[in-house]
Amino acid sequence: MLTVGAIAVGLSALIFLWSFNDGLHRNMLQNFQDAIIGSIQIHHEGFFERPELSRHLRNPDKIITTVEQAGVKRWSRRLEAFALAASDETTEGVMLIGMEADREPVITDLGKRISIGRFLREDDEYACILGATTARNLKLGLGDPVVMIGYDRFGALVAEEFTLVGIITSGEMGLDRGMALTNIKSLQEMLDMPDGVTDIVLRTPEDRIQQLTDELIFALSDENVEVMPWSTMFPVMHEWIILHDGFLYLFLAVVLFIVLAGELNTMLLSMLERTREFGIFMAIGTERYEIGLMLVFEALFIGLAGTLLGIVFGTGIVLVTHSTGIDLSILLGSTSRFYVDSLVYPHLNLDHLGTTVGAILIASIIAGLYPAWKASRLQPVEAMRNV
Repeated sequence: MLTVGAIAVGLSALIFLWSFNDGLHRNMLQNFQDAIIGSIQIHHEGFFERPELSRHLRNPDKIITTVEQAGVKRWSRRLEAFALAASDETTEGVMLIGMEADREPVITDLGKRISIGRFLREDDEYACILGATTARNLKLGLGDPVVMIGYDRFGALVAEEFTLVGIITSGEMGLDRGMALTNIKSLQEMLDMPDGVTDIVLRTPEDRIQQLTDELIFALSDENVEVMPWSTMFPVMHEWIILHDGFLYLFLAVVLFIVLAGELNTMLLSMLERTREFGIFMAIGTERYEIGLMLVFEALFIGLAGTLLGIVFGTGIVLVTHSTGIDLSILLGSTSRFYVDSLVYPHLNLDHLGTTVGAILIASIIAGLYPAWKASRLQPVEAMRNV
């Protein structure tokens, strides 16, 4: 019972940790894609590495038709260019992004991150949104003019005056500083690029991103474009998630070692206490392999009992915390800079559950092999004399 309890506690802890980890990752990826990048972006070949206006998309309408044929309904066009934002006091470099105000809300939740003012409207002319840090550095307030200076597609210097209609306060460095948002039509006019588009941003469920990326790469192979999922554009985030999972696999290895050692100890003691019993079995005709199988099945039974209890307790903890959430702000304060909500809801991933349960059952069988081998090597006469 102690061994069964140890297995159950270890498995419960693993199930909870996996679920918390998966819930944390789901929340982080959701917020990361909601922030501004979406799930997949389509650019002209080489634009992501060197975002130059000469590398704008040549056939955006054809690309959008292909995207919709692939079953994607959530997409939006963008036009991006570097600019110098200037106020009466100072200047600051920004990435000026022209967006479709009517389609952007289906891709990101930028509208919900506006702390002062409002989001862009389709009929806005030369209106812009700045991050809180950029607005503070420029000493601008709502309704103030801000001059954007940049280069058009011919390399000529251009400048336009925009009106500040909204300020984003998100706690995320990438949004609060170094970025300015405006209507795509206003930016197209400023840069002398009628219908110019540099990005098509898509939003799709996480489990379909890779499949959709492969489909679009094949379908758009003759368009000289790059189809990039978020993990390719920002590999550091993807690698951090892999590293985080790696720590849990390490914890799984520690629990498996504890299970193996504890159950091996239990089975060895059981074998020593029943040496005389095994000797009698052999004397009346029981085969050696049958003695070994008996101990292996006993080890498997202990593993099964502990696993079932662990699944019950572990999933129970996950269900409770999934409904209530776990408040990280108590220990960590604001977590928005990590793209994580303060309230995280654990999520039970069946793949991770299956891996964990399978590993513990295999460890249980391994724990029974040595005692089984040792018992099968007993000599009946000597074993029956054992007290």
